[in-house]
Amino acid sequence: MLETTGGGRRRVAATKLAAPEPPARLVSRPRLLARLDQAHESLVTLLSAPAGAGKTLLLAEWVSIRGADETAWVSLDADDNDERRFWSAVLDALAGAAPVPAGSPLATLAVPPVPGADPGFLAEVGNALEDLPEPVVLVLDDLQELTSVRGLEALLQHHPAGLRLVLSARTDPQLPLARLRLADQLTEIRDADLRFSTAEARVMLATAEIELSHDQLHRLLEQTEGWAAALRLATLALAGSSDPDRFLADFATNDRAVAAYLVDEVLSGLPADMREFLRTVSVLEQVDAHLAAELSGRADAGALLDAIAERTSLIFRVDTDPPRFHVHTLLRSHLLAGLGRLDPERAAGLQGAAADWYAARGAPGRALAHATRAADPVRTAALLHRYALPLALDGRHELVRGALDALGPRPVVEDGLLALVSALLHLEQGDPAGADRDLGHADAAWPAEPDPDLEALRTLVRSRRAQFSGDIDDLARATGDLAGTVGTVGMPGTLDAPTLLQQGSVLLAIGDRAGAREQLGAALRAARAGEHDYVAMQSLTQLAGLSAAEGDFGLMVTLATAADEENTRRGWQHTVEAATTAMLLAYGALLRADPAECLRQANRAGTVVDEGEPPTMRGLHLSVQTLRGAAEFELGDRTSGARRVAAARLVGGSARFADEQVALCATVEHRMALLLGWGPVAAEVLAWAQEGVPNSAEVHLMRARAQLVLGRRDAAAKLLQPALDGSVEPVLRWSAVEAWLLATEIALIAGDDMRARRSLKRALTVGQQLDVPYPVVFAAPEVTDLLTSRLGTLGGVVEKFAERVFALRRALHVPPMVPLTARERAVLRLLPTLRSFEEIADDLTVSANTVKTHVRAIYTKLGVTKRRDAVTVAQERGLLEGEHDSTS
Repeated sequence: MLETTGGGRRRVAATKLAAPEPPARLVSRPRLLARLDQAHESLVTLLSAPAGAGKTLLLAEWVSIRGADETAWVSLDADDNDERRFWSAVLDALAGAAPVPAGSPLATLAVPPVPGADPGFLAEVGNALEDLPEPVVLVLDDLQELTSVRGLEALLQHHPAGLRLVLSARTDPQLPLARLRLADQLTEIRDADLRFSTAEARVMLATAEIELSHDQLHRLLEQTEGWAAALRLATLALAGSSDPDRFLADFATNDRAVAAYLVDEVLSGLPADMREFLRTVSVLEQVDAHLAAELSGRADAGALLDAIAERTSLIFRVDTDPPRFHVHTLLRSHLLAGLGRLDPERAAGLQGAAADWYAARGAPGRALAHATRAADPVRTAALLHRYALPLALDGRHELVRGALDALGPRPVVEDGLLALVSALLHLEQGDPAGADRDLGHADAAWPAEPDPDLEALRTLVRSRRAQFSGDIDDLARATGDLAGTVGTVGMPGTLDAPTLLQQGSVLLAIGDRAGAREQLGAALRAARAGEHDYVAMQSLTQLAGLSAAEGDFGLMVTLATAADEENTRRGWQHTVEAATTAMLLAYGALLRADPAECLRQANRAGTVVDEGEPPTMRGLHLSVQTLRGAAEFELGDRTSGARRVAAARLVGGSARFADEQVALCATVEHRMALLLGWGPVAAEVLAWAQEGVPNSAEVHLMRARAQLVLGRRDAAAKLLQPALDGSVEPVLRWSAVEAWLLATEIALIAGDDMRARRSLKRALTVGQQLDVPYPVVFAAPEVTDLLTSRLGTLGGVVEKFAERVFALRRALHVPPMVPLTARERAVLRLLPTLRSFEEIADDLTVSANTVKTHVRAIYTKLGVTKRRDAVTVAQERGLLEGEHDSTS
């Protein structure tokens, strides 16, 4: 018999009326605490989420912050279905809260035998709450333990001003939530809100001194769906694991702690028929009610799913037409693993039935996924023949590759279509060697009278393969007559978008920008019309490259950003197109004079491009490494940056790259070599540029720079003039900024201040129009000094551009480099020896005073004050490596 106190109240254990103490390593969640603070404004605050979502811990932290005596708390259990016990606990909790004065009737109110059905009792409780000087917050934790909440419902009908109710439950209670929501008296915190964010999960792991990579953390959150209990169990297990990747690979299906939690807290509360039904539909990633009915043989499948969803938030409806349900990843994985162990033949049969059902309804991706899981080679091969190519064009690379791998090597070797699709997938993942093998298989299995679609596909794949060399002559030869295949193939329109894309890419590479724009625009339209999302993203990337070639760098960044966001959203970050997009974003960052962001984006691209030795994607490798080297150089790692660019150029060998690639690499590396005093390298780069972009403004710019370093001012001015007057065209539009900056430098050396000011103003004007501050930010010190003196006199947008340049220079904190003259380099090479200045003078047949003058200039340019320090800095910068000064 339950113990009672006066007035019919049950005696309540003090532990039921105290909020749990937050654990020492609790991950605080300010965003949710702020939502709970709204409890002061709403009559009811509802936390509705499955077991282990973190409801109680969140409430415990909130109460501890507010002050435990400020809140009434009741932890509910099955015994509280005795109404007298429940109301005794509620009244005791309220009476003990600070906002309730000592004389309140809540402390002495008698509890009748059936409180929820006693209007007088409920009215007395309501009146006592109404008379409170300020509202009291009552937390009822684990409300799902109550089978009836009629007393609470009756109390809420009176809207007592002195009560704020905070309810925590695994499912929604049978209260008038819709009415409360309509009256703006309900604050809701649900499963989606309680899921741990990336930042919160990282903090949880950090409390256990566990650090995961970005990809590893993403995989963990993907498997747990941010479920707090699963994350805590994973954290405990990871603390004892030496191989996070292996742990994450097995976590969803093999972690015993998770399995035990799911059984104890979720499945044990469901009847046997519901558990068996869930096991059947666990083969489905998204549970379609109609398909669930077919697989289970239950016509009431939709209603049954609704009933299960009401019992646990780990299953919920995601849409209503057609009705579909989502089963939490860990719960589904646990059920599916159990089905596979207990009855593998039934599991395979269910997968096959699902494949047929989806195929009949025009859902090839889902059909192929289920056929692959069924390990049914006949069904899988048939689906691949129908859908492999369109799925690949939609970006479903992993799905198609998984199906091909499941079939084994023989079908690819013996089937030309599957071999070509496999080759295309290898190319998108940056594996030309794999593509070459598959192209060989396709040729060996080529039919005597191939269909036009097969011929078109082979031409397309070969052309795509030729892009990897970066050699535009190879690309043009391999492309063939792609134009004749558009709209003519047996699969109506399937190859139109990729063919147009490839044509546009070839035209862009050979410099036909108008033709490229027409074809790439048509490719984008065709891809969107055919819902080939991957080809649409590729088209955006190539249009971004076209914008770069045309000098519209703002549009380049806009298009590349759109493509990059699509790559991230769709999981295409490790494709060649994603690397190209990152390279374009790196280029944009360099032109904005943001070398740190340039290096970050170039490194992203390098994770795909730089694999293999030597690199297989020479053209893209050249661009990426040029940008990496340029960023390193401007960030102060001069020698490493210059060597990186030189190595990339040498990897290219005799290939003929696109003009923009040659011009970018050559102008960047030539400037580096001159600043470092690497005369032979500068001459090498100039010769390479003269062969690749012979009659360009960039070549004139490089030759003029080389002459100026040699002290030949007049020769430099003469060589530069065609780049200034427009008689030769630049390949890179921003080269005009470089040319006018060099003209400024030449004028300053000549003492022609008027011409220097005019040239500087022209450089700033062009830079502002192109929105390219990079060359001005890293201009020669004497040019920067002139710019400093002209601030405040430039006017308008040019003045604002100049101010932006100075802001960028200040943010970088990298000292400028001043090139050494030929005589200074000769003196510098002798400093590591034991010769005195007089002996050096004798070697160079100049006076000792002349040597001392050169030494002082060397010290100034290197930022040192001692001979030993000059030698150290010169060695770090590679200034002692060259033996010749041929720079013209």
